[in-house]
Amino acid sequence: MTILFLLLMIPSGESAELIPSLTLPMIEEIDPLEYVVGPGDILWFSIQGGVPSELSGTEAGSILYMTVTPDGYAVIPSAGAWSVAGLRLCEVTDLIEAGFTARYPGLRGMAGLAVIRTFRVPLSGQVTNQGLYDVSGASRLTDLLDLAGGITAAGSWTSIQIVHSNGDTTEVDITRFLLNGCMLSNPVLSLGDRVHVPVADEFVRVEGAVNITGSIATTFVGGPDNDAWAGSSRGIVEYIPGETVSVLVQRIGGTMSWASRDSCFVLRILPDGQEVKINAPLDIPSIDPELLPGDRVVCPGIPPVVMVTGFVYSPGAYPHIANMGAFYYISQAGGLLREARESRIKIVLSDGTEANASDVPVISPGSAIVVPRKPLVGWHDPLLIFTSLASIIIAWKSLN
Repeated sequence: MTILFLLLMIPSGESAELIPSLTLPMIEEIDPLEYVVGPGDILWFSIQGGVPSELSGTEAGSILYMTVTPDGYAVIPSAGAWSVAGLRLCEVTDLIEAGFTARYPGLRGMAGLAVIRTFRVPLSGQVTNQGLYDVSGASRLTDLLDLAGGITAAGSWTSIQIVHSNGDTTEVDITRFLLNGCMLSNPVLSLGDRVHVPVADEFVRVEGAVNITGSIATTFVGGPDNDAWAGSSRGIVEYIPGETVSVLVQRIGGTMSWASRDSCFVLRILPDGQEVKINAPLDIPSIDPELLPGDRVVCPGIPPVVMVTGFVYSPGAYPHIANMGAFYYISQAGGLLREARESRIKIVLSDGTEANASDVPVISPGSAIVVPRKPLVGWHDPLLIFTSLASIIIAWKSLN
C-alpha cells in the first residue's frame, strides 16, 4: 500500500502563505500534554545547524511541514517515519526530534503542531439536526451540539453518550460545564467518536420570574393563559434525582431581578390525584424541599410590565417605564376607543388595591389600567340597543 504524505520544504519567510490556516474556532490554546495527534494534523519540523545532503533542497533555518497520514504516520524522507496517531503532542514531538537526531547525530531538530486536523463525528438522538459534522481536533462536545442546533425538549443534558473507537462509552453531564465551567464535562472529541443524546427519563416544570437558559431547558416566554404573566418564563427541565429547589433554580440560570424569592413554592400531584403546595423560599437553606419527577416549581414576582385592558385599541401588556402615568400606557395601547369612559379609568395596583387614575400620577410595575365603557344614555348607541332588543324578542318568541 502506498503511504500518502505531504512534506513541504519551505524557507521560513514563505511558509505563512502556503500552510493552510485553521478554519474552525478554538476555545483555548493547545496543551501539548493533552492534545492527541491523529491523521490530518499538520506538523512542523525546524532544523537547526547544518542541513544533511539528503535534504539539500532546503535552506538553513527552513521549516518542514508534514501531514500525519491516514494510517497514522509522520514522515520525513531520508530521516524516518514514526507512528504518531493516538499519542499526545508532547510524545510526538519528542519521538520525531529523537528519531531525527539518531539519524543525523550532531543535528538538532524541533517539532510542533502547525495545523489542527478536521474530521467528522456522527451525532444522533435528541438533537435538532442529526447527522455527520465536521469538527477539529480541538473541538469539544458543546461545539458539536451547537452545530446540530442544540438538544431537543425531550433530550437528556445529563447523560450524553460518547462512544469511542475502542468501544468504550463515556457518559457526560454537560450541565456541569454550562453552569460551572467544568471542562471535564465538556470533553474534546476524537476521531472515531460517536455522540448520542438519549431521551430524558423524567422532567420538572419551572415557571415564573426565573431566567431559564435556552441551553438547559425548553422555554416558553409569557404565559398562554394570562397576559399578566408576560416577561416571565415557563420551561421543562430534566429531573435530576436528589436535586432541591434552590439547586434547580441555580442550574437553570437563577431568578430575574423582579422575583419574589421568598415566595417560591412547589406544586406536587400526590398519588391520589390531589395537588399540594410546598413552600420553598430560595434564601432559607433550612427550607429547601427535594424535588420529585413531575413537580412544578413556581417563582412569583412583580413583572416589569403594565397591563392595559378595556376600551383601548390594543389591550395587552406593555413594558414598564419609570415615572410614567396612566395615559402613557394608554397611548402605547393605541389610545382610547370612542366608547371609552375617560373619567372612570381605574388602576389596579400590584397588591390588588384599586384607585382612580387621577389619584395615581406614576404607574408602578405590575399594575393594570382598566378603561371602562361609557354608560348607555338615551340613544347614543342605537345599534347596540337595537340588537339587544332584537335578541330579547327572539328569545321571548322561542320560549312561547
